[in-house]
Parts: sequence; C-alpha cells; structure tokens
Amino acid sequence: MFKRTILALSVAALTLTGVAQAQENATLTLRNGDKVTGQLVDLGGVGFTVKVNGAERNIPTNDVAVIDFAGGSPTDADWNRLNNGSQAVVMKSGETVNGQLYDISGTSPLKITFKTASGDREISSSEISRIVLARPTNAVATTGTGNLQAPTGNGITVSSKQPWTATGMTVRKGETLNFNATGEIQLSTDSNDVASAYGAKSGRKASNSPLPAVLAGALIGRVGTNGQPFPIGTGVPVTMPAAGQLFLGVNDDGFDDNVGEFRVDVTRQNRR
Repeated sequence: MFKRTILALSVAALTLTGVAQAQENATLTLRNGDKVTGQLVDLGGVGFTVKVNGAERNIPTNDVAVIDFAGGSPTDADWNRLNNGSQAVVMKSGETVNGQLYDISGTSPLKITFKTASGDREISSSEISRIVLARPTNAVATTGTGNLQAPTGNGITVSSKQPWTATGMTVRKGETLNFNATGEIQLSTDSNDVASAYGAKSGRKASNSPLPAVLAGALIGRVGTNGQPFPIGTGVPVTMPAAGQLFLGVNDDGFDDNVGEFRVDVTRQNRR
C-alpha cells in the first residue's frame, strides 16, 4: 500500500511538472526575415529559448524583430511604433505599450515584463497580439492591399537581392529571344518603392545602376560575365548583342534591402 502511494505521488508530480513546463506558442520573426515557430519558453542571458519540434533552440536577443502570439504579419503601423529606439507591445485590445522588453517568465500564459516610462508593467501573453522589437532588414510591411504581386509560372527565378542570375542558356549573336516576366520587387525599406519588370512604378531611376537611364528595378540582361547590360522589361522581343551565356538581373545600385523576385519565361524565336 505504501509503495502504491509513493508511485501515485510520483505520477502526480510528473503530471504537474508537465503542466508547469507548458509554454506559449509563438512565431519569432528574425531581423533577417526568417521565421521560427514553436513554444516560447524564456528570455535569459542566452537570449530567447524556443522549443521547436520538442528541441530547445536559443536565439540571441538582438536577432529577433517580432514575437507574434496571434498570427498575421506586421504592418506599417507596427514599424511606426518604433520611435527613438523604443519597443512596443501591441495588445489584442488595440492598446500599444511602449518601452523595453525586460523579462519573460511563468508558464502558459507567459508573464511579460515591459519597462515603461511609468515603471515596470507585467502583461499576460494571452492579452498580447505581438511584441515589436525591431524592423527586419528585409521587411515588407503589409497594409492589407500593399503586398507585392507574386510571380507565376515555371520560368527562371531572378532574385532582387543579387545583381545577376545565370540562366544556363547559351545564345547566339543576332538571335531574338522573347521574355515574359511576372512578379514585383521592393527596392528599399519603403513599402511603396515597388517595381515590375518594366521598372519602378514611381518612375525613379538609380544613378549607379548598370543602366542609369533605365527605370530602377527593371529586368535587364547581359551576355557573358563581362558583357554590356541591356534593357529587357517584359513582352518585347530582344535581339542578342553577343554570343555566350545569358544573365538576367535587376537594374539597381543596392540589393541588401530588396525584397521579392521576378519569374521569367524565355523562348527563342523560330530560326529560319
């Protein structure tokens, strides 16, 4: 009887421990734009501790931009809350609390300690939509209608984050190719700075781009690694200026803050 009692108490203790370790589901958006979804456990000296598929992962504090408890995407309004280095808790009620994230503790719901101008404030994670710590370096903030147009088709993917993309196609001088490009790209942290394959919708140009007289962000090409760049756009036949490997690119003078991609179908006109 005594042994049975000890066993029952042990099982009960394990059960209570399991409950105590239950944590809050959250999605962490990192400053590089990556997302980590799991159970947020703690904030300590090693940064944020997150359980992903049962395994603990430590993420440095300075790598995290947003902690989201409710789902969805950050908006322009969220970034506007980051004034003078302050961080923000966006409540499900619509209230915003500005200050600095200090501690995460407790079980489920978590207890979030936020330092504000009027003192420390403890907030339950069940009341929070998201905690905005910093803006991701490649963030595209959404307003509900301002999302980039996604590319379609199975053509060549041309990333906006690098100057040139090898197509794997070898062309002959004088032959004509047809280019059909879909998708839009964002050329800076300004969510309105958007370009199609024709170029920036604002009509702006980039003085240090490969083709300064062509709209910024336009789809361009070159033949060979040292070939002269030429404009492409979309839907217009283009005669190849040289023989060699075809490269496609984005007409811009900076790529680290770009977001999005073009998808380009390339076909050869019938040769006679």
